[in-house]
Amino acid sequence: MSQVQFFKVSTLPGTLQPDSFYYVANGSYAESYITDQAGVAKSLGNSAMINALIAAALASLPSSGAPVLFVADIAARDALEPDLEQAVFVLVQDATGDPTVTVGAALYAWNPATSTWVKVAEYESMDVSLTWAAIQGKPSSTPAAIDAAVSQAHSHTNKATLDNLSADADGLLYAGQPVSSRWKTLNW
Repeated sequence: MSQVQFFKVSTLPGTLQPDSFYYVANGSYAESYITDQAGVAKSLGNSAMINALIAAALASLPSSGAPVLFVADIAARDALEPDLEQAVFVLVQDATGDPTVTVGAALYAWNPATSTWVKVAEYESMDVSLTWAAIQGKPSSTPAAIDAAVSQAHSHTNKATLDNLSADADGLLYAGQPVSSRWKTLNW
């Protein structure tokens, strides 16, 4: 398993390290890039790209302003169409129903003049896979040892009865009440 390196830079270097995440502080914006094993970068939320897409989409919409709606998937977005009378933005959480989106969410704008959706931006999720072996400074117990200890925990069939037993300074209690003791005598 490869390890991912993280870099915080002010400009993206000309040569990129493989399996790396680059955070680029760009004035009041930030951009991020992730590289594959060959060091080839893919932008994540590239501000220049997103700004250009948003500007193009906004230019095609009426200037009255548009509300933003949130829906689960493309089917839910499409179900909004019959009731749309004005421009709206819709953030689709799982946009994979759109053949142009392979993974993640997407922002769409509804253009009432053409009755069409315009994809404004895509947002890929950054899924991280973590394995026990990759954790540094982890406990010496293995997950199997922890599971075995839990499965071997002692339990009683009469646990509810035993849970009623306690003690105070004067002696034994059952359900919070003192337990009397009597001697059974056999002709003493």
